[in-house]
Amino acid sequence: MPKPILCGRRPGVPALAAAAGLLLGLAPAAGATGFQRFSLSTAGLGLANAMGADTENPSSMAYNPSALAFQEGTHFEAGFMRRYGQLENHSADTSPDTKFYTHDLYATYRGPASSWGAGLGVNRPFRMDSNWSGEFSSANAATRSELDLIDVNPTLAYKLRPDVAVALGGDYYRALDFTYSTVATPRHGSGDGWGGTAGIMFWREGWAIAATYKTGADLDMDGKNLNGNRFRLPARARIGLKWRPSLRWSVHLDAVRTSWSQFKGLEDAPGAPGEPEKDWKDTVGYRLGAVARLSDKMALRFGYSYDAGPKDNRTFDPRSASGNRHMIALGAGWEGDLLRFNLAYAYSIKAIKDVQGAAVPEYDGHNRTSAQFLMFSVGYSDW
Repeated sequence: MPKPILCGRRPGVPALAAAAGLLLGLAPAAGATGFQRFSLSTAGLGLANAMGADTENPSSMAYNPSALAFQEGTHFEAGFMRRYGQLENHSADTSPDTKFYTHDLYATYRGPASSWGAGLGVNRPFRMDSNWSGEFSSANAATRSELDLIDVNPTLAYKLRPDVAVALGGDYYRALDFTYSTVATPRHGSGDGWGGTAGIMFWREGWAIAATYKTGADLDMDGKNLNGNRFRLPARARIGLKWRPSLRWSVHLDAVRTSWSQFKGLEDAPGAPGEPEKDWKDTVGYRLGAVARLSDKMALRFGYSYDAGPKDNRTFDPRSASGNRHMIALGAGWEGDLLRFNLAYAYSIKAIKDVQGAAVPEYDGHNRTSAQFLMFSVGYSDW
């Protein structure tokens, strides 16, 4: 795995300016809240998820799979999360489960001087957990929503030259204990589907730039009032930039585009006539982070992100996060000869959305979302 050392070659100002312009020019200032997970790893959470051009953590593969070609040795990591928060609609509210649970697992390997790297990631990129039972009376109004989605992501990366690598991987999605009920129609079951991942990275000891694309996926759902219906996940694209101005500091900037216009939420399921088609907007979110290396073993992480909600007023539903979200994050990491530990916390400034003209009139009004995240990970590295 590349050591955090700055060599003599630094990026020129024009190159950095062009890369930053590319990041910020992808779309108007917006982001992907909805039901997309904020973080894919503990190290990522501490950087507000600005990990798109990172190579120093086993979980870097979740943000750009090409990082595998720049890591040497065998690495394992397991991450755990606890989430706190509320979804609020007028005077009603619903809170997600706050238990501490396994959130991600990563295993990576690259042999000495090999051009090939391989990794296996398992994480939870999307999540719904809300219960509005008894709060609404319209037939098509949401009641219980539960999406516990697992992504199993085997990946291969290849170094085309010492500073350029590409990667391809598959994404097997499995929805466990899926519930997407309305007042009139209870729906419960499970489902699965396939997608893919591609990445490219240009890496130097002083800086790196990388891009990743994850396809969307159709989950074939089966269960009560779900037979043969599909739940469509959106595609995601990320561009990341990392710059190390000194031996002790690095700065990270990501832009993440989520194609929410592809999202389909079972509007054609049995018993769902009259439910409006989703009309969510494609969005781009921004992440800015920094790492302060206090020593060869200890590092502190800081981050800020901005996301704007993709939901259209007419097809708004309170099943998942609403409104624009500002997130601040802090993290720390310690790396020994074989073991490494990470801890991170993130706080979301309460997101607010005023809805008018919703297809379900009871959704109109003041909707708010609050969230806090606490994560811990433990890892093993033989290099």
